[in-house]
Amino acid sequence: MINLSLENTYSIISKNKNWVGAIEYCKCYGMQLAVVDTAAKQKLIEQAIVGSSIYNKSWTSVWIGANDRAKEGEFVWQPTGQKVKYSNWRIKMPDNYLGNENCVHIFYSPGFRFKWNDWPCTSKTNNGTFPRNPFPRMGHSPE
Repeated sequence: MINLSLENTYSIISKNKNWVGAIEYCKCYGMQLAVVDTAAKQKLIEQAIVGSSIYNKSWTSVWIGANDRAKEGEFVWQPTGQKVKYSNWRIKMPDNYLGNENCVHIFYSPGFRFKWNDWPCTSKTNNGTFPRNPFPRMGHSPE
């Protein structure tokens, strides 16, 4: 577990899960997918990813809580349902490629450093999920 502040405890979970599977996994440990609603939180997530065991300079991907499953093009945060206001989309994204990209992951590749991309919710991330726990946790992370 990576402790970043008293307000937020972030964990990078190295499980290969689809978006719904990531949510269910997080719930088992009292966590939820990250709500990235400020540039400051985006930066903390970037730092947490780089400091984690899943970081790969060629390709790293982690789920966040943003999705437009209810209405195409209207991204909200799971589980609150609040509209996504801050974003860090990759150029020309979101694009709903092939009409089935409704969940959001942050990915790193040499050309797109920690940008957001819409992706099929049924896809599994290459490396992990990124849950957010709203309260400081003590003890061991699920990994």
